[in-house]
Amino acid sequence: MNRYFLYLVFLNMLSNVIIFVPKFLIQYRYDGALLSIVIAIISGMILMYLDSIVFARFPGEGLPEIIENRMRMPFKFILLGGFSIFWFTAGLITLLGYIDILHRFINPDLPKIFLMVVFLAAICFVIQLPTQKVVYLLEIVLILNGPLIIFIFFKAITSDYLNWDSIFEVGTHLFTLPKLTPIVVASYVFSGYTNIIIFNRLFKKKIKSINFAVILVVSILNLVTSFLIPIGFHGADGAQEYMYPWIMTADSIRLVYSPIERALFIFLMLYISITLLSVTVHWHVAFELIKGCYIKNTSKQKNWLVLAYFIGFSILAVLRFDLMNPELIIKFWLTARYFFEIIVVFSFFFFLRRRNP
Repeated sequence: MNRYFLYLVFLNMLSNVIIFVPKFLIQYRYDGALLSIVIAIISGMILMYLDSIVFARFPGEGLPEIIENRMRMPFKFILLGGFSIFWFTAGLITLLGYIDILHRFINPDLPKIFLMVVFLAAICFVIQLPTQKVVYLLEIVLILNGPLIIFIFFKAITSDYLNWDSIFEVGTHLFTLPKLTPIVVASYVFSGYTNIIIFNRLFKKKIKSINFAVILVVSILNLVTSFLIPIGFHGADGAQEYMYPWIMTADSIRLVYSPIERALFIFLMLYISITLLSVTVHWHVAFELIKGCYIKNTSKQKNWLVLAYFIGFSILAVLRFDLMNPELIIKFWLTARYFFEIIVVFSFFFFLRRRNP
């Protein structure tokens, strides 16, 4: 079993529990959300399997190394540069969402720009580390935080305040035809596999089938619980009133014998490391893709220029994000991301797979 591949997928699943997935799925609870989850699981597993087949032909190589002698410079620059923008945006949207959560629920008087600067200092340091060290850090964080997050989910499922009638009410709409938005939202929990584009440098052997079986089981549990538990706590109609349903759900959980009775604070503290690591993984991929554009002429000045771009655009985004329509922007990006993944995976499958490694 290749545990590093599992870590990449599980990290993305965990980080999106409190930001994107539950909110948008709950909006479509009567409009095919459950069937959307089924479709998302099927499509996500297919794309993941096809992508793993392609990169298994190039053990120990990331995309910059794979295309180094297979593509001319202008096309290589466009490909790697375009992909880096996609990964940078994925991390930035996650970071903006969590900063908004901390601002709302921890300290509303603390400027968002201050939180962004603090997080950027940590993230920009880690993304420069070798890929092997990044995945070591990922392993440590998941091992330390994973059991506590699972415990909070367990407390939620076994809580006396969980109303199963509300869950069954949503379940009666199982066969309602789905719309596009809940499908693309639910499929985002699988997007961690796309980080193989750089982390394939660590994979020397083909990813075994047991990995996909584990991911299938965990993804079903992740989507079903993150969608239905807030409905069970707040009602089929009440859950949609919250911008962050899982934050309010965590605040409804009491840990009677714990030094901290309100699970909300423990939940948020756990997710600080999870979210920061998720952003770090996305930006590490973006950073390495950009470095691939000038791999023969690597310099610290160019690396610092890339970091300056990350920092400057992030600060601008946190200043302007609230003035736009965040929900509409996120929906548009999630939809674009879904079709982008389909196009990229099938392009890799039909072009890279046919070439000799």
